[in-house]
Amino acid sequence: MTDRAERRLPPISQYPVHPFLFAAYAVLFLYSENLAAVLLVDVGDPLAVAIVQSIVFCAGATILLRSFRRGAVVASAILIAWYGFGHAAPGLAEAGLGERTQLGLWLFALAGAVTYAVFARRSLPTVTALLNIFAAVLVAFTLISIVPYEVWRGARPVAAVEAGLTASGVPPPTRDVYYFVFDRYGSANSLETAFGITDNDLYGWLATRGFQVVADSHANYRATDFSLAATLNMTYLDHLTETIGRVSGDRTPAQSMLQGHQVGKAFQALGYRYFHLGSWFGPTATNAQADENITSGVTSEFESVLRDTTVLPAIERARGDQAATRTFFERHGDLALFQLRQVKRLASAPGPKFVFAHILLPHDPYVFRADGTRYTEEEVRDMDEPGLYDGQLRFLNRRIKELVDTLTAGGDDTDPIIIIQGDEGPLACRSVDCVGADPRYFALRYGNLNAMYLPGVDAVVPQDITSVNTFRFLFGSVFGQDIDLLPNRSYTWPDNDHIYDFRDITEEIPPG
Repeated sequence: MTDRAERRLPPISQYPVHPFLFAAYAVLFLYSENLAAVLLVDVGDPLAVAIVQSIVFCAGATILLRSFRRGAVVASAILIAWYGFGHAAPGLAEAGLGERTQLGLWLFALAGAVTYAVFARRSLPTVTALLNIFAAVLVAFTLISIVPYEVWRGARPVAAVEAGLTASGVPPPTRDVYYFVFDRYGSANSLETAFGITDNDLYGWLATRGFQVVADSHANYRATDFSLAATLNMTYLDHLTETIGRVSGDRTPAQSMLQGHQVGKAFQALGYRYFHLGSWFGPTATNAQADENITSGVTSEFESVLRDTTVLPAIERARGDQAATRTFFERHGDLALFQLRQVKRLASAPGPKFVFAHILLPHDPYVFRADGTRYTEEEVRDMDEPGLYDGQLRFLNRRIKELVDTLTAGGDDTDPIIIIQGDEGPLACRSVDCVGADPRYFALRYGNLNAMYLPGVDAVVPQDITSVNTFRFLFGSVFGQDIDLLPNRSYTWPDNDHIYDFRDITEEIPPG
């Protein structure tokens, strides 16, 4: 095509922007599918990386082919293969195609795109225009979902949460405070109801070590984000019903309460240094208000999921790079062990300090046997959940005992305050919260482990205390703050589209 003919082409045929649009679409699509669980700020870094990636691919291919339009075709093909692999993989696997075969097919398709880019002549402007239009339409479809949602999210009122603490003139204790949340660690009644476990000795062992173990403790909500938002802000979530409304599936308002929470602020105001031990669960992975975040290879859940949809994990597995290709199943166990090691390390750090650790055990996936050896994913796939939970629980119990021994090794005068809780009980169905599937649902789902070690303090923990009152009791009875306990209540909601339509089910939970 002559230069004069080139100049007569419309801009949509002359200027290929489709590589940049395809890169943006990969990130925006995943975001549009998870609006209720992800904040806009989580998208910034992945989107920037994708755009830079598209620029690099496009520039490299343009230099090699000496044509911007030809290079853009190759760049778009690479980006589609890069970000599309993980989305197509499950369907291709069901068709009987193994991962290596899938990689071969994508390479074949990429070779076809390169061949076309090299030899294309008159059709290139048309293909450029079609790719620009197609990529623009894809991005537009994501924005149709994203923009109204973000406008609504930005316009809704922010619900203020106040702890209600007042200065008391009482010198605060200088003991360190450790708050451990072991995810889905139920009460004795909860574990018996769910899995028939009747010989869990941790409750009795903690009592022998001076812990006050709350036999009739219950969570306030049946989900981690709601439960921890209430506990760490020392308040119920009724204000979210008022500000968000009953018809909503957006969890981000509750999850945002875990950043800048009142408990952390209160300890920092008392002169404590706040150490945050992050989990893989996005809302507790890091904390902006913490003086120090301690994490191990933790990225946001959004970035982790986005990476898993790319071709990169498949390439790493094909290359045999075991360290780089550890699955979520394996990372789950690795991170829990890292957190447990870090608690022991922090024991020697100068205080006073407040340490919050959300440790996702005995929460599935079930990685550990009772003796601490590890399952493979294939081994646990067809095993019964009661045995898997029991084994991981026994492993965890041994590690909890080791933590307590380490933290209390210095003597009564220097022992820290230790709070050990479950955020909730186990699920009613394996990996699914099947509400109402079991008539014992509330008993197993709301009963949670709750034990407090309060050295040098005569305060008696109420035996019906719920998680929302944990720090109200601590600040009032131990730290001399003027703060009252709230009524002990537990709440549920009908479904994931009405998560703030709270119903009080306190009287429906059997005691014990």
